[in-house]
Amino acid sequence: MDKKSFLLIFAGILSFCAAIFQAIIAFVPKWSVAFGASDALVSNPPLLLTLGLLVALVLVIFGLYGLSGAGIIRRLPLLRLGLLVIGLLYSMVGINFIFQVLAIMGILPSAGPIPIYLVFVSFGALVAGLAYLIGLAVNWKRLSIKPAPAVS
Repeated sequence: MDKKSFLLIFAGILSFCAAIFQAIIAFVPKWSVAFGASDALVSNPPLLLTLGLLVALVLVIFGLYGLSGAGIIRRLPLLRLGLLVIGLLYSMVGINFIFQVLAIMGILPSAGPIPIYLVFVSFGALVAGLAYLIGLAVNWKRLSIKPAPAVS
C-alpha cells in the first residue's frame, strides 16, 4: 500500500462502518425511530428490516469500491466512474453539514432545532465524500491503467 491509497482505504472503511450502523438500527425499530425513521416505516418491521439491509448492502458496495481503488482487492468494473459517483453522492448528503452548522450558529434561519445526530451524519458523509473524491483525484492516473488480461 502506498501513501496515495490511504484516502480510498479510509473512505472504504467509513462506508463499512456506515453499513454496520445501518444494519444494526434496521434490526431495532426503537433505534430507527431515534434516528429519524417515520412511524409508517417503523410500524412495518419487515419493511424496515428489508430497506435497512438494502441500504447497508449499497454501503458495503461503496466500501468495496474504495478498497478496489486503493488496490487492496481486485479491480471492480467502472472503477473511476464508480468512485466519482460515490464521492458525489456522499458529498451531496454531506453538504448539509455546512448549512446545519450555520443554522446552529444563528447565521441561517432554522425551522426548529437540528438533531445532533443529523449533524454527525452529515459531517461523516462530507468526510467520506471528500475522501473518495480526493483519493480518486490523487490516484486518477494509476486507476486509468487497464488490468492485465487473465492467463488461460
